[in-house]
Amino acid sequence: MKKLSIAASLLCVLSLLTACTHYYYAPNAANIPLFKEKNTFKGKVGFSSDNYQGADLQMAYSAGKHIGVMVNSFFVGEKEQVQNDFFNSTDTHEESGKGSYIEAGAGYYKPLGEQKVWIFETYAGAGTGGENHTYDKLQTSKLHLNKFFIQPSIGYSSKSGHVEVGLSSRFSLLNLKVKENDLAFETNQSEKQNLDAITLHSSTFLWEPSLIIGAGWRDFKFYLQLTPSYNLDNPYLIMDYGNISIGIKFTLKNNQTKGNTKSNYVPPSIN
Repeated sequence: MKKLSIAASLLCVLSLLTACTHYYYAPNAANIPLFKEKNTFKGKVGFSSDNYQGADLQMAYSAGKHIGVMVNSFFVGEKEQVQNDFFNSTDTHEESGKGSYIEAGAGYYKPLGEQKVWIFETYAGAGTGGENHTYDKLQTSKLHLNKFFIQPSIGYSSKSGHVEVGLSSRFSLLNLKVKENDLAFETNQSEKQNLDAITLHSSTFLWEPSLIIGAGWRDFKFYLQLTPSYNLDNPYLIMDYGNISIGIKFTLKNNQTKGNTKSNYVPPSIN
């Protein structure tokens, strides 16, 4: 009996290893613009990955001497061929998950020191998004999310503008809602339980620090960014715990200055 129990347990573990894991939250990369002056626009386009494939598109503008605004979007998706039977590798079905998210924020920035190579900033904002999942037997679910965040940051931008390093500490309150769920307990037991847990525990408090390193030219840089996500209070949420992003950053400045309104025209003298 003991041998049968061990064999059954091993078979259960092997079957779990062949299953597709659906993640119901993944962090977007933090936007750390590091403004030094007003009337500056910064854009960021990156390829994001961890247990998924995605993209981060981000924009920020320094609307005032110490005031900045930002709009960020995140698109993610993944498909996987899952074995129906561990001992029959040709018998598979496709499962998938995809989602999109957009957020907006505003905040305060201040260059530090005489050379202004160090920058402190903090932003607060909110975002919304949705996700769609397909499972075995063509069963599906749809979820809606809202997120509120506050993000203090400290960064370094060299005087030449060729190197930037930013470190942020984003605190987020995530609210997830299951809008549709037609999973059957008999065929998708674990995922059915995961979705039921989200319904009962819809709020999650997250700590999401982020490190970005950019190098290149003054107005165009390549960057690498790491954004882990730590779930502080909701063990029931099945989530992805990181965002690794690589891409480009660019800067546009409005250097227009007020002209001298005094006319240089000198009328001819009359003799």
